[in-house]
Amino acid sequence: MKLFLKMAAVACIAAIATGQASACKCGSNFHGKNTWELAKLEANGTSVIFEGMPERFEVQWNVLNAKEGELISSEDSADKYSHLPGMLVTFRVQRAYKGELGPEIQIKTGLGGGDCGAVFAAGLTYLVFASGPGVADLGVSMCSPGGWIGSQSVATELRYLRKERPLAGDLVPLRPWTAAEYAAQEGQRQRDFEDNQKRYAAVTGKICGNLTAEKLKDGNTGLLSFLSTAGYSPIEHPTANVNPNGSFCSGRLGPGKYYLYFARGSDTGMMSAVFYPGVTEKAKATTIEVSAGQTQSNISFEVPLQNTYSVRGIISTNDKSGLDSRNVYLSLISLDDGPFLQRYSQPVDFQSTLPFPKTKYFSFENVLPGRYIAYVSILGHGWYMKKEEVSVTTHSKFIFLQLEHRK
Repeated sequence: MKLFLKMAAVACIAAIATGQASACKCGSNFHGKNTWELAKLEANGTSVIFEGMPERFEVQWNVLNAKEGELISSEDSADKYSHLPGMLVTFRVQRAYKGELGPEIQIKTGLGGGDCGAVFAAGLTYLVFASGPGVADLGVSMCSPGGWIGSQSVATELRYLRKERPLAGDLVPLRPWTAAEYAAQEGQRQRDFEDNQKRYAAVTGKICGNLTAEKLKDGNTGLLSFLSTAGYSPIEHPTANVNPNGSFCSGRLGPGKYYLYFARGSDTGMMSAVFYPGVTEKAKATTIEVSAGQTQSNISFEVPLQNTYSVRGIISTNDKSGLDSRNVYLSLISLDDGPFLQRYSQPVDFQSTLPFPKTKYFSFENVLPGRYIAYVSILGHGWYMKKEEVSVTTHSKFIFLQLEHRK
């Protein structure tokens, strides 16, 4: 599997630091007799409800916010969410149903994928059910009620919140279908799906074009990310594969401006990471505007060759007990503006005695130029390290890392 695809497949918070994946499973706390009663229970059990459009997306992680040399936690622990990365989404409130809300509100969620983070597209309006101890500390997940305002799945919730009369379908008792009943509804489900797709296509757009890059022996054509100028999750953002002939086309994108970001790698490391029209810095990139119901189809993206270097070093610890390759990962976390936080990662095993019992050598080859944090993630409590920034420019780097266990 190609390296950049490994990174793109990291779909949970823990995987950012460790490369391990977990799945999100949703289970509702509300069980109504019908969808109308369910909407009532959801509304009564939620702190804040509103219709709004996301305006800004920001990655929140204490590792990124810390100053160089500052002590940061290396714990990758499910019971300490403050140590894990997430998203802060700022909404412009269009209609409030519950809670004393101003014109804007900030909602916390995960990065997306296996961490249950909710996914929002820029330029679209959503019905949001958020909960928390106060308006200043609200969160949602992919399991929360609500969704895109035009989806049939939120129609009953909207009718209830807007104090409209329920439709006959809202009052039909909820019960498991028999196999025969489920099969009989297949045609209606397909029609509902196609209708939802048409309505979503009417309020979204696409970006299509052609990409030119040096062909690799392994046939890897690369991956394109479509990054909203309002911000984006490093895990859950729109992507599309590049076809063998160089053509590409995005999925449906919310209205607004986007950066195109091309990434390609191999088992030995990243080979390309550039913004459209072929630059390595986002500040020099050209944005592409997406309009509702329209397709931008004249994009020509030429990818330049990029040099790569090595980042090597030594990592030592004051306590190696329990530190093996299953629970210790060393990563290079990108500080630049691309979509992937974790660009390079490898396990570290302190159980061997070479070269020294509490000191290990590491080496990342084929590292693209950029700014990185050398970060160690450990499945355990009480682990810390000093934040170490690495700037890869025109030559290789050698660094020293120190892990400290505080009991």
